[in-house]
Amino acid sequence: MSDERQRNLELQRLLLPASLPPIGCTEAAAAYAAHNDDLRVGGDWYDLVDRADDQVVAIVGDVVGHGLTQIGVMGQLRAASNALARVSADPLDLLTGLDAFAKDLPGARGTTMVVVMLDGSTTGRIASAGHPPLLRVTPDGEVSLIEEGRRPPIGVVGTATKATFDVAIDDVLLMFTDGLVERRDRSIDDRMAELGAFVHEHVTEPCSTIAELVMDEFADQPDDDVAVLVLRPRNHRSEEYRLQQRIQPTASVRVA
Repeated sequence: MSDERQRNLELQRLLLPASLPPIGCTEAAAAYAAHNDDLRVGGDWYDLVDRADDQVVAIVGDVVGHGLTQIGVMGQLRAASNALARVSADPLDLLTGLDAFAKDLPGARGTTMVVVMLDGSTTGRIASAGHPPLLRVTPDGEVSLIEEGRRPPIGVVGTATKATFDVAIDDVLLMFTDGLVERRDRSIDDRMAELGAFVHEHVTEPCSTIAELVMDEFADQPDDDVAVLVLRPRNHRSEEYRLQQRIQPTASVRVA
């Protein structure tokens, strides 16, 4: 590994969450793999926010390009989106706020993101700025791609409306950057179908296991950086929830 790559990876690790917050009603795990080319360490990131009003906000993003500049842009966008996640009423509001922030940040235009908000009900909220769709897998084997809430990437003019999707206890929600499914010799549709079938095979496993297995199977030799965030609603928000042992989610950082 070159010194330049090592420095970039160390900076990237510092800008990604060292761990995910403990959220009793939502199990979660994350994983990251960097491209093995010295010049292609990029700006993929993930984040998870447990708000005081019991909203859980999950974010996955991908800055255009690779290199030290993109890593710096990623760090600023991650900090801004984390702050906006604590006050935004809806995922679309978060992305709109980030549009304004990105106007003064060279290199931010074209960033793709997906934002999911869960509140313990059977309705999740979602907004996607040019990002791959959310994958939902139910315990009984239903696999679906959540395409609602799509709008242009960050900093690109376009229209969007607020969107929701159905979610239930023990569903698995997989958020990821495009490096997980994009390959030069395969169609994205085929890769997405394979990803859904693979998660279905392991839907009862802990989120940390699913994240590791997905990375092993789909990000062994990525053509791009890969970030993955796996969520599983465990119970509804309630007074009983507040008395329960809190589940400690796990985050892992892997270098391909």
